[in-house]
Amino acid sequence: PDAVRNYVLPVDGSTSGSLLTSAAFASKAVLGGGGETGTRALLVLTRNCGIQVHNAMGALRHFGIRPEPRSLLDVLEADGADRLVEAHRKMSRVEGVGGRARQQKTSATLAGEEEEDGYLLVTHEDNVRGLHLDGLDAVIVVGRPGSPDEYTHIAGRTGRAGRRGSVLNVVSYEQAAALASWTMMLGVDFLPVDESEVAGILDA
Repeated sequence: PDAVRNYVLPVDGSTSGSLLTSAAFASKAVLGGGGETGTRALLVLTRNCGIQVHNAMGALRHFGIRPEPRSLLDVLEADGADRLVEAHRKMSRVEGVGGRARQQKTSATLAGEEEEDGYLLVTHEDNVRGLHLDGLDAVIVVGRPGSPDEYTHIAGRTGRAGRRGSVLNVVSYEQAAALASWTMMLGVDFLPVDESEVAGILDA
């Protein structure tokens, strides 16, 4: 969407540990830059990053991220979407997580519970297609998505309904070059930032 700005935070080293550490500090900076009502963010783990959701959750908690990160699928299950979530785990490319009605309920729940503090949900690239979360301010992408089409689906979770949104890609320098090669295909500019600039991406 035109309302979305796309950023790249290159990381020294391409190991899952270096990516996850940088993603944790970036998440803390983004969540701290949301103003009085807090920031609503989604952290997406790509297939290329080699990081599982439970490992990411442990690292984010270790670094003291607030509000406390939550697994997207756990939030949906808490809403009573167990069977839908299980079906989505098996066929994530067919429909969005939990269906639109369930997602609207989840969005309302999150909005009501976290209005002041915002939230950080963590999920895998395979669970993003078709996902809708109201008022999502930022998407933090760890690693390079599998294709330009996948990137479009991930980035499209924010900047909806006339709202502005930001996508921060935490990648190795090699992956950053690969993202840059998608510029003309996607019709977007990938703006490089360093760690000291991450907190300001929501205000740009």
